Amino acid sequence: MFQIVSTLSGLKKLLARVKGPCALDFETTSLHPRDGYVRLASIANGKVKAVVDFHKIKGGFAACADLFDIDGVCWIVFNAGFELRWFFAADAHPTVMDVGYIRRAKLGGGGYSLAQCCEWDIKVTMDKELQASDWSAETLSKEQFNYSYLDADLTWRLYEHWVERTDPNHMQAAHLFQDMVPAIIEMEDTGMLVDQKYHRSLIKKWEKLEASKVQIIRKHVSETEVANINSLSQWSDFLARVMPDNVLKNWDRTEKTGQLSTTTEVLRKVAASFRDHPPLVELFDALADYKTLSKYLSSFGQTLIAQSDKHTDKRVRARYNIGRAKTGRFSSSGPNLQQIPRDRELLGEHTSVRRSFVAGPGRKLVSLDYSGIELRVLALLAEDDQLLTDVVDGDVHAEVASVIAGAPIDKATPEGKAARTAAKAVSFGIIYGSGAGGLSVTMRCEEEEAQGYIDFWANRYPKAFDYRHTMMGEATRTGYIRVVDGGTIYMGRTPELPRCANYPVQRAALSVMAKAIKRHKDTLDGLREAGHQRTTHMVSTIHDALIDDASSRDAPQLLEIMHKDMIDGYLDVFPNGPTEDLVEGGIGDNWGKLN
Repeated sequence: MFQIVSTLSGLKKLLARVKGPCALDFETTSLHPRDGYVRLASIANGKVKAVVDFHKIKGGFAACADLFDIDGVCWIVFNAGFELRWFFAADAHPTVMDVGYIRRAKLGGGGYSLAQCCEWDIKVTMDKELQASDWSAETLSKEQFNYSYLDADLTWRLYEHWVERTDPNHMQAAHLFQDMVPAIIEMEDTGMLVDQKYHRSLIKKWEKLEASKVQIIRKHVSETEVANINSLSQWSDFLARVMPDNVLKNWDRTEKTGQLSTTTEVLRKVAASFRDHPPLVELFDALADYKTLSKYLSSFGQTLIAQSDKHTDKRVRARYNIGRAKTGRFSSSGPNLQQIPRDRELLGEHTSVRRSFVAGPGRKLVSLDYSGIELRVLALLAEDDQLLTDVVDGDVHAEVASVIAGAPIDKATPEGKAARTAAKAVSFGIIYGSGAGGLSVTMRCEEEEAQGYIDFWANRYPKAFDYRHTMMGEATRTGYIRVVDGGTIYMGRTPELPRCANYPVQRAALSVMAKAIKRHKDTLDGLREAGHQRTTHMVSTIHDALIDDASSRDAPQLLEIMHKDMIDGYLDVFPNGPTEDLVEGGIGDNWGKLN
């Protein structure tokens, strides 16, 4: 069994026995150091088996956290962000590795709980009933101590399981994820300030637009026919009654229920096919617009206000999830900052959700974005010189747009901009493995026309086009695809071209971003220790962008620093990659307007 340690001298003796990797797990009174403390620390590596109760140690965990920073010892945890946040709050910086990242380096994807991984990987069922028990009690029960130790013991067993199946390349990929954690903690703890007055005005604008679309819909469809505009089943039944059989035959249906789909993409496609019937075009366009506005209101409306109201400083503090997607790319929640759209014209009205995120008085937001990183990465992975040349020296989208338009386009005109936007759909559709059918829906054109664009792309960039099929072949043979950071992604027994085409590209883009994040965090830490950029903090990463919050005085220098870190992060992954026009962005009072 395990020993219980409750004195400082006992803790020192215990830690003196720890060598090499060792599992560690905390039980805390809260999810965050700002309103809680560490009650228990469980330690296990097959030789050392203990639970430390900090209740009777003077100063608690915060007073002795630095003792865990031991040369040659790597603490194996599950969900590294949790344990590291408590260490950082106590100004301790031990070496930590998340066993979940080792697992993800081998399989790709993640986001699973310790209990799930134990059940799948080592065939052990965990009882998590005591997870939410009172860890602040004066005296803890035997069951609570047992529960705490079991978490560490199973973390260790999971580590042993995966380390035996992991080669150095996979460990390299695991470190890619682990190295981002300190920066992510800084982003989560700092948060982004919301201009509530502006955002409320934006909500009113969306609500007004939404109401106008409802009026148009009701002009064509009564409440008797469709009582609830948001009901898929009611719309499906209505359309099934009124639409011609030849239209219904080709109408997209939902995978689960088989009902007629009413996604915005489907509605736009149908509207385009009824150009000779203006009332139907008006109805389907209005319904598509209504759905878009409803999504804006539900995702970025009052929810954002409520999330900022949780904190007295009116900042939203999103949670960033590393490696949950199969490709490893970021996701976020509370709010989902990865889904905040770029500034755009929405239904004829200028909308800028990003304008709602602001710098405080006397401060600026500094943001830089990798420009066209996915196409650049694809060109480098596939060794397609023509694509790389067009990305660096030309304009891939303009080349494709000229084919769509039938003549060279002027990007300065509205028509040229529209053609270039359509061309983006072709290039990114191909990256994501789209065929003529899928591309025709996106571009609202016939499949034959869409196939012509694909043929042009394949002829101009043959190596990039063939790379997709190379990855498909690898996945079919082995069940896996190799990615640039040394990891692999499990593709299953029946791999699909869209995923095989896209996953290695997205993972490579993540690798670039991960290296840049680590470099930038290290740079800022060094500057702060030297007395510079003391009030600068990383506040977010959105897709291929980094965002810092800095004083107005420090912002210009910070822009240069961030630019270098992002270039160097890219070169860490692609040492011979061209860097021309790689990074763009600027400084601004808000996220939506950067100069």
